[in-house]
Amino acid sequence: MGATARVLTRAVTWPLAPALFAWQVAIGNRLDGGLAVGPADAVYLVAMLVCWAVGVLLTWRVFAQPAGWAFLGLGTALTWSGYAEFATDYALGSGQAANGQLMATFSDSSFVWWFLFLALGLQFTPAVRPKSRTLPVLTVASGMVFQVAALLRSTHLDQPYENLVSPWAVAAIAGPISVVAAVAITVLGLCLLASVYVLVAAFRRARGEARRQLLWLVAGATPLAPAVVAAFALSYAGFEHVAGWALSVCVITLALGAAMSVAKYRLYDVERIVTDSAAYAISTGTVIAVFGLVVVVITKSLPVRADGQLLTILATLAAAGVARPAYTWARRVVDRHFNRRRFDAVQLVRAGLERSTDLGALLVEATGDPQVRALFPADGGWVTSDGRPAVPGANAVDVLRHGRASARVEFDPARCDRAVVEAVVQEAATEIDNLGLRAELAKQVEQITESRARLAGAHLEERRRMERDLHDGAQQRILAIALQLRSARVNGGETVLRAEVDRAITDLALTVQELRDLASGLQPAALAGGGLRAATDELAGRIPIRMKLEVADQRFPAPVESAAWFVIAEAVANAVKHAGVDEVEIRVSAGGPARLDAGSAAATGPAVATGPVELHVAVLDRGVGGVDPQGRGLQGLADRVAALGGALSAGDRPGGGTRVEAVLPCG
Repeated sequence: MGATARVLTRAVTWPLAPALFAWQVAIGNRLDGGLAVGPADAVYLVAMLVCWAVGVLLTWRVFAQPAGWAFLGLGTALTWSGYAEFATDYALGSGQAANGQLMATFSDSSFVWWFLFLALGLQFTPAVRPKSRTLPVLTVASGMVFQVAALLRSTHLDQPYENLVSPWAVAAIAGPISVVAAVAITVLGLCLLASVYVLVAAFRRARGEARRQLLWLVAGATPLAPAVVAAFALSYAGFEHVAGWALSVCVITLALGAAMSVAKYRLYDVERIVTDSAAYAISTGTVIAVFGLVVVVITKSLPVRADGQLLTILATLAAAGVARPAYTWARRVVDRHFNRRRFDAVQLVRAGLERSTDLGALLVEATGDPQVRALFPADGGWVTSDGRPAVPGANAVDVLRHGRASARVEFDPARCDRAVVEAVVQEAATEIDNLGLRAELAKQVEQITESRARLAGAHLEERRRMERDLHDGAQQRILAIALQLRSARVNGGETVLRAEVDRAITDLALTVQELRDLASGLQPAALAGGGLRAATDELAGRIPIRMKLEVADQRFPAPVESAAWFVIAEAVANAVKHAGVDEVEIRVSAGGPARLDAGSAAATGPAVATGPVELHVAVLDRGVGGVDPQGRGLQGLADRVAALGGALSAGDRPGGGTRVEAVLPCG
């Protein structure tokens, strides 16, 4: 079709609905009481406007797409229904009986065009468009046959025109034409339901871009099937206005979904929208159907008025009773048919959690991915469920708690779809959190194991150093002294003997000093006798730089004092060797509630803390800084402090220098 023909076609079809609506408003203003708009009319007007706008948008963007023309026709059909109703009221009110009866007949049968264009809109969406023309032809044929039969049948119209008959009715064929009308409308309804089925089947077969494109259309169309069934039931029970309201809402959702589908517009969470809306639509349709069924049964079997309050109460109670079971059933049906792989995975997880199956094995079984694993945050990184460090990959689903990731499930996208993993993670979120707690415990056990291994290695290395120093130093000197004295005794000269004895005395003094130096690397005698205060005082007298001491004159448990002493000695030695300073500050204080043992205080001088006290140790300098907390010496101290349940930290001070701090529990 040429550009001129397209412009002409649009110029003719686009204004039809606005023109009918303008005539409808004009006629409504002439009626007694003017134009009144209620809540149901508002929904109808929105449906009319949305369908017309979607039709205009689609026929403007993709002229050759039949779905756009179907929705333009649907918007026009909705406008025609309103126009026919207002024209009927005006004609009957002004004494034009023949015109009133004809327009009433058109108004009574106008819903057929809703069904027809709805079905065509579903059938001609690009991703659904059938290869065979049988269904579209049957849809159009059944709609047109019903319209003709509605004009020719002699049966009374539905409310509010139940006293009127079509002016074109042919009484001679009243029976056959009624049968034809019933068959035609039934076929049209089945065609509409078949269109929904074709859409769902196409969605289940589709993959990739086609599936994403269909998601919006499925989201809009899923309420349609239960609404059509409910509309038939409500109309039969005499609630035509409720049926029209339900269909209007479905028309709105379908038009919006079709517009987004044809325009290839999509969002990440649309599949969840589809499943939720489908479940609510099916359950709502079930509730409406139960309501209508109760109304039909009671009105046909009991002498109860159709507009009585008792009937409404009984039908409402019945509908409320089936609402929750209907939603639960609908949700399972939707999940099973929309994404069977995800549904099976979730069911497998639920069954596995009830059996207390190992979560790691359960995740592998549910996703079908042998590489799937759960990772947990720890110390700025990630660890596996057994506490081992790990680096997460690009494909992962987070378990969020209070806006932060409490766990991350890593998977292989080539083996498992992300939607399946998200569903599995959502179902097993609580158990994954519990596994995270066990992972944290496993990490702590792993750290303790590594700390013990380092301590054992450090002890072994220290023992070897002591053996080497004793062998190469004091032991060799003592052996030399023994050999010198033996040689002097063999020679027998008094002068020689005296000289050798003097030399032995000198060597023995040096040996004693070596042994003292060796022992000071372990633990000074002042620590055992006077505590940390006495030990630091002695240390201050032996090192070549000034020491500023703020040490509590208080005794602590021997293991705590020993660990604190090693922290002080190592930090001071590092400051002397590497910091380039002339002063080091040592602070030792007790924090927390303390309870002092008076008996111990009387026996040893300084009081002994026996309550739940924390010992705070800090060694500070203003040197060059740049301390390495992972260095061998500080790591060994950290292990020693951690073995007592404490913590060690080391780093640069603000303004320059180094700080080494430890907190040791005493309780």
